[in-house]
Amino acid sequence: MKKIFFISIVAFALLSCMASSPQQSLQSRLFGFWAPSDYEVTVLKIDKDSLYYVDEYPIVAVPYQFAGDSMTIVGDGDTIVQHISFRKDTLVMKNQWGDVSCLVPVK
Repeated sequence: MKKIFFISIVAFALLSCMASSPQQSLQSRLFGFWAPSDYEVTVLKIDKDSLYYVDEYPIVAVPYQFAGDSMTIVGDGDTIVQHISFRKDTLVMKNQWGDVSCLVPVK
């Protein structure tokens, strides 16, 4: 009985360590190409550390930092903090001024 209990605890601990953290999962859902929900043209690409506004020329990488459920973007002397959430497959970003952007994945 003790042996089964010990094995169960060890298995649970190993599986818990292998599970991805919620932050990692949320951030990895950001990766890809996005378009506003009412617009069919891709405007944004997100990878592990940068944003790219692909509808502008030249395309410039804008670095971001991700912590918790927020993305912090520093560019042109401004700091923008976006609260990130998802509604099904729609990316919802709300900045510190209350502006909300809804983006859908481009496949």
